[in-house]
Order: sequence, then C-alpha cells, then structure tokens
Amino acid sequence: MCELLAAIILSLVSSVGVMLVSDRRAKQASIILTIIVALLLVSPILRGIEEPYYENYVLPGLHQIGADLTFRVDSLSALFLAITGLIFIAVAWAASWEIEERAKLYLALMFTAEAALIGVFASWNLFWFYLFWEFTLLPMFIHILYWGGERKVYAAYKFFVYTQIGGMMLLVAIALGWLYGSHTFDMKDFAAGLSVAPEWVKAAFAWLTLLAFFIKVPVPPFHTWLPAAHVEAPSPSSVILASLMLKMGGYAFIRITLGIVPYMLMMYLPFIAIWAALAAAYAATVAIAQVDFKRVVAYTSISHMSMSTIGAAIWGMGIGNASYLGFVGSVFEMISHSFVVGALFLLSGVIKHYLHTREIPKIRGLAFVVPIMSTVIMIAIFAGFGLPGTSGYPAELSLVASSLGMAKQTSAGTIVAAFLLLAIATVTGYLVWDGQRMLFTRPPVKLEKDVKFYHIGPILYLLAISVIIGIMPHLVMGPLKTAVTQTPLALTGVVPG
Repeated sequence: MCELLAAIILSLVSSVGVMLVSDRRAKQASIILTIIVALLLVSPILRGIEEPYYENYVLPGLHQIGADLTFRVDSLSALFLAITGLIFIAVAWAASWEIEERAKLYLALMFTAEAALIGVFASWNLFWFYLFWEFTLLPMFIHILYWGGERKVYAAYKFFVYTQIGGMMLLVAIALGWLYGSHTFDMKDFAAGLSVAPEWVKAAFAWLTLLAFFIKVPVPPFHTWLPAAHVEAPSPSSVILASLMLKMGGYAFIRITLGIVPYMLMMYLPFIAIWAALAAAYAATVAIAQVDFKRVVAYTSISHMSMSTIGAAIWGMGIGNASYLGFVGSVFEMISHSFVVGALFLLSGVIKHYLHTREIPKIRGLAFVVPIMSTVIMIAIFAGFGLPGTSGYPAELSLVASSLGMAKQTSAGTIVAAFLLLAIATVTGYLVWDGQRMLFTRPPVKLEKDVKFYHIGPILYLLAISVIIGIMPHLVMGPLKTAVTQTPLALTGVVPG
C-alpha cells in the first residue's frame, strides 16, 4: 500500500501544476485535486485499521543514520490523515472565491502545506517528522505575509518566531535522543534507546518536546502568536492553521512526548492537566471582551485545544476508565474542533465579504434581512459550543467524564473538572451572546441580497460533517477504541521506573 507517498507526491505535483495554468483553471483544478488526495487519505480509516501498517522507503546515505522514510498508519494517525484530506477540500473551495490576487501562488503554497501535514501525521521516523514539521511553517508564513490584513508583517513574523522557537526545542530534543540513545530515528527504536539514556537526557527530551508542542497547540501563556496570525490571515489560511496545524501539537504530545518518555512526566501530569484547565477557562474569558468576530473564534480555538490537552494529560496518568475517556475525549475534541472552528473561520470571511466588517457591535439584525446567512451563523454557533447533535457534544462529554474520574483519584481532578466546566459554560455563554447581537439586535443593517450558496458551500460542508459525527459518534469512537490499544504510553512497551 502506498497511499501516503502517493498523496504527498500528488500534493507536491499539484503545487507545481497549478502554477502552469490560468487562475480560473487553477482554482477549479485545486478543488478536484484536493478531493482526489482526500480519497487517498480517507481510505485507510474506511478499511479499518486492525493492525498498523507501514510504508518504508530506504534512502541511500540516510539509512546509515537510521533516517529511512517510514510511514506508519494506525487508527490514530488514520483519523488525522482523514481530517487533513477533508479539510483541504473546504480550503480549496473557499480560496477559489476569496483569494483574487496571485491565486496560483496561494494554491501552490496550499498544496505544499498539505504535503507537509500528511508527512507530520504519518511519519514514524523522527528525522522526517521534524523535516515535515518545519516545512509546514513556510507556506503559512507566506500566506499571512502576502495575503494578510493591515498588520500582516507583525503577525507573520510573530508566528514565525514563536513556532521556530518551538521547532528549535524539538530539534535539540531529537538530537539528544539520537546521540545518547541507539543512533536511530525510528520512533520505536528511538524510544528503546532513550529509555536507557542518562536521566538528564530523558528529562530534557520530555520537557523540550512538551514545550515545543504546547507552543504549537497553543496552550497559554504560549498562545499570543495565534490571535494575531488568525486575525491577519485570509480565512482559508486560518482554517489550515486552526483545523490542522494546531493539531500537530496535540497529536505529537500524544504520539511523541507521552509515547516515548511518559515516565519522566508522570508525577507532573496532574499539574499539566490543571494548567490546561486554567488555560481553557482563561482563553474563554478573554474571548468575552473581543469585538472582532474572528478574534473571538481564535480564542475559542485556544480554549478548545486546551480542553483537548486536559484529556491527553489524564490519559498519561494511567488511571483506568478516566484515562481511556481522556484519550477518547482529547482526540475527539481535536477532530470536532477541526470541522467546527474551520467553519467559524470561513464564516468570518463571508461576514467580512458581505458586511465589510467583522466587528460584532456593527453587525445588527441579520435575521431580519438575510435569513440564509443568519441560519448558517446560528448553526455554526450551536456547533461551536457543542450542542447535542454536533461533534462537540460527545467530545466534551468524554472530557468532563474523564475529569470527574480523575477527581475520584486525586484532589487535582476536582480543580480540573471545575475549570473545565467553567470553560465550557463560558464558551457557550459568549457565543450565544455574540450570536444574539449579530442576528436579533435592532435596527438591522442594510443589505440588499442574501449570501450566495457558493460562498457558504464550504461552511455547510464542514458543519454537515460535524452534525454527522455528532449524530453518529461511533464513526469516530470505533477507530478511537482501536487507537487506544495501538497507542501505548511507551512505544517500547516498557515504562522505566
């Protein structure tokens, strides 16, 4: 099976191909090509992953240092690969009408980002994982710097500096593990070698990777680059950033930090869970004061990703059913977040296009003048706070149950549960309040025409996926049950004590 290599090559070829045709044909081709790549990426999850399978490519010169190009597909990586394929369909669709200046270059960078993201979620070799990880930075940096808003230079360089600091931490951690371990980058052998390395090396690897991934998630106080990047980026780029690039941090925390050296963090995981719970409540509180709808969505994104981090930390504690629910809730929340927040960011672009502003106090009474746009806004807001019937509901329910299970074991769990519930309630409150102000406040704004279907199509597409998952959560729960057994806390199967 070579779906992953084929998907990466097709994305890279597409990034060149769209440059060779007109803007109009490039936009049409990008939608078709993203659908083809999505079919390749969704196929593993549709087949079912009872046992992980590998794609291994030996490259001369790199084999000697243990840097073979190795992809591994298990249920966890298959889920993230599937959402990568599905999200880029919406991104290409939205870009086809929103991006007007130098559209071919924008789409070429979009396909480059897709290739890199596929590599991140599929790599089983830390050498290639790091290369793909870093390669995601350049397309997004250029997207913000060239197609961004008034403060695009500030936002682009702040994004670059923060994420590059995290990348340097990750590089140092991997280099230490290779030097003091078994001189290979294969994740399982790397973990085995690191388990007998000096204690300071294991501690350095654990904390450096933790901080690197928390910058990417981002968990406050490492989050300040995100609102600036989102507000200035074009909305299709915000979807790539929020729906997929933030997931790199959450996925890597589970796969690498907790997969390779969980024993170094075991005594700190309750504090990490408290940290994440406080971060979720903090981000939700800050969102209340935001005027720009896109900035509201950015802080909502930070809050939801911090909630996901809570579940991952509880999973790492190994406390029975609470940890199982923590794993399920963490990954489910990331998957739900991809579709829901992606839809909200695209919605911010539609609002800006039709109303020429994203400032909530200036958006009044839409329900009285544009019923179609108002209905889409309402559905997106319902999905944003996890109304039953949307994907956020089973995700947040699992996280709350996990935190309550933790509370049975330790007093730290009570703090986690309290702040998690506060964050969920706060997100619900300000999203409903913002929706009420935009839709039902009088006097209404003056608009002559309602939204075109082509503009809201990608939003409806993402919201439809959220509703399907919310009504039939077994579509995600099934692979997650398998993923729990395929994702041990220590890849070697042994946890040094």
